[in-house]
Amino acid sequence: MSNDVTTSDGGAPSTPPTSRRRAIWVATGVAGLTGVVGLAALGGLAARDDKSDDAQRVAENHAAAPQNASDAGKGGEKEAHEEQNRADENGRDGKQRGERGEERDEHGRRVREVPCRNEKLVEAIDLANRDHGGTLKLAKDCVYELSFADKKSGTALPTIRQDITIKGNDATIKRRSEDAFRLFRVADGGELTLKDLTVKDGNAAEFKYGAAPMTPGSGSPGGSDSQAAPSIPGQEKKEGEADGGAILVERGGSAHLEKVELTRNNAEGNGGAIANFGRVDLDESEVENNHAQKNGGGIFNVGVLKIRDSRINNNTAGENGGGIANGEGKDKDKDKDKDKDKDYWVKGRDEAGTVEIIGRFQGKEPSKTEIHNNRAGKNGGGLFSSGGFVKITLTSIKNNTACENGGGIYARNTDLDLQKVLIEKNHADKDGGGVYNTGGEKKKKEAPYGEQKDQKEQKEEKEQEATATIADSAILDNSAGRFGGGIFNGDPDVEIKEGFQEESDKDKNKEDNATLTVRDTEIKGNTALNGGGIFNNEGKVTLTKTRITKNTATDSAKTHRVAGGVFNNNGKVKLDEKTTITNNDPTNCGGTVKDCFN
Repeated sequence: MSNDVTTSDGGAPSTPPTSRRRAIWVATGVAGLTGVVGLAALGGLAARDDKSDDAQRVAENHAAAPQNASDAGKGGEKEAHEEQNRADENGRDGKQRGERGEERDEHGRRVREVPCRNEKLVEAIDLANRDHGGTLKLAKDCVYELSFADKKSGTALPTIRQDITIKGNDATIKRRSEDAFRLFRVADGGELTLKDLTVKDGNAAEFKYGAAPMTPGSGSPGGSDSQAAPSIPGQEKKEGEADGGAILVERGGSAHLEKVELTRNNAEGNGGAIANFGRVDLDESEVENNHAQKNGGGIFNVGVLKIRDSRINNNTAGENGGGIANGEGKDKDKDKDKDKDKDYWVKGRDEAGTVEIIGRFQGKEPSKTEIHNNRAGKNGGGLFSSGGFVKITLTSIKNNTACENGGGIYARNTDLDLQKVLIEKNHADKDGGGVYNTGGEKKKKEAPYGEQKDQKEQKEEKEQEATATIADSAILDNSAGRFGGGIFNGDPDVEIKEGFQEESDKDKNKEDNATLTVRDTEIKGNTALNGGGIFNNEGKVTLTKTRITKNTATDSAKTHRVAGGVFNNNGKVKLDEKTTITNNDPTNCGGTVKDCFN
């Protein structure tokens, strides 16, 4: 953008006149300019110095026009009108608008090209925010290296507050600094679209600049910048500030990523690459080699997350969800007192959101979304969910590792739906090598004697039930250090008793910790200490048209029963006539499942 003002004879640029000086020049100097030449000179100057948001300047130009009309004549009026139209087509950057072949976005707005200079990228995003949105096109194969960030937001680029599209043109945006900061932040009302772009080396860190005035909108999941955050005595850093190494999407914001690579990003909190509190759509993109010290090595979500035909590979998390974490998984009862003094915008962060992961149905060969080679320090090597809804279709979940439970998938109090999913070669050091489905430890508690639970408590318990459905899928070659090589279902507190006990009337009326339904699925080649294929503890399992074969239990103890296929411990397992449990080692069900032959 240029504000240079040249002389009428094309001389060197001079200092731009003030509004008062311009008005005097228009009133006196125009009298000496006659005919078309005077109008053309005035029109050219106005075009170079005009700004659309300055009403006074527009009024001055209109005021000057009548003084020249009598001198111009009919022919002069026509030429002057054409000159003014050409001036109006000039953009703020001096480029022509409306020319043939000019690229426009879907809203009809001109696509602004961004030179391969870091400050130009910052300037272009800032201008798009002030222009109520726009589309930017980056220089082909350019590497924009960002070396500093805004201290309030902890973000290198201006916060996205409008509908802004960035066409990457195979460019890269990266952090190049010893300072830690993320790259993008989308505020409430902002909508960011990224295409054909690599975003790398972002590093979201906790606020380290003392107790400076902060707002809920600056790196936090909720609120707007116009609201003042309640102060907490002695607090010098802000919750949520360390989330989203590459991109933080606040509540009310959204991000759409198409053919985007997010790599080598880090978060001291949640979401190595992305932390989503609003809405994120990921299409034909890659989230690889990212890390979070807490949850969601690749992506952390408590909003709405939709992933299509993408790869979530080689990410790590210090706590839960090596690839993806839907919620943090905090125990509300244990953390209730600890969190009571937190700001209003922090409350509710333990809630999970909605996740939908699908492959590609179109084309000659449908392709699977990949969640491969991720690792979690606690639960959910591939995917972790504590509440909310998770639906996965046409996806491969493979070679993920959890240091505790759920090598492939960990789901607690979650509505989990898997269709046409391959869960293969995942490992959990404890339970659920492939899938771990639970309602939580001792979730169902009886009311004290003489008291009854009110309707609100009953409703909350019902909403927290764990339900998993697996259909048209394969669970192959997974392993667990303790129970459930393929699937663990039910209460984490396991106590195996000697012998097989018939189900009593009391057991029939007992509420189930977790419900698992498996249809048209193969469970094969999985290994665990006990329950190589499935281990069910105080839960309910229904198997329909399912084949459970060649699974292994390695427990050599003689004091309790051991099953390579399905081990049912104080729960309910129902088989239909088309389900087969065969060739499991050392037994198919160890006498713990009715109608299962050993």
